[in-house]
Amino acid sequence: MAKFNKNQLIEVKGLEKIRRSLKRLGETNKSSRSLINKALRPAAKKAVKSLKMKYKYRTSNIVSGQRYDPKSKTKRVGKSIADSIGVITPRRARNPGLFVGTRMKNLNPTWVKGKISKNLPAMLLHGTEEREHKSGKSVGRVKPQTNFYDEVIDQKGPDIAKTAQRDVMKMLDKMIKQAGFK
Repeated sequence: MAKFNKNQLIEVKGLEKIRRSLKRLGETNKSSRSLINKALRPAAKKAVKSLKMKYKYRTSNIVSGQRYDPKSKTKRVGKSIADSIGVITPRRARNPGLFVGTRMKNLNPTWVKGKISKNLPAMLLHGTEEREHKSGKSVGRVKPQTNFYDEVIDQKGPDIAKTAQRDVMKMLDKMIKQAGFK
């Protein structure tokens, strides 16, 4: 059963029972995890689309993705945070599940106090103190922005949970038919 919980994002309950059912149908743990993740992917993609649209609509950046490149000492336009939002499949997890958020490895590095900071989404959500270049020149501070994740959960959470529940039930019905029980 898909459950909408404002404090913990969107949680699909009962996946352990589904895994046990798939085991009875002859599926291994790894293949059942893959099947459940495949069934959850459309709901995750719906969340990704909502996050991207919310971020692009709400940001006040003039040029999205513009960064200062200290090597060439010029500004260049790279990926924006909205471009880096995607579905993240935990590779080493034993339990099925997908995460939706910024893929950190696809972001452009940002310089803060002479060090590279790759956590740009957190910096934008929480804001920063006064920042400086290596030379000591002040570049200002980043004002905290509204939490886009919470807004998407408030608005689209029940719809995403229903999509996840529907797709998992479809997957189970298909597996039961393939096993010859219906």
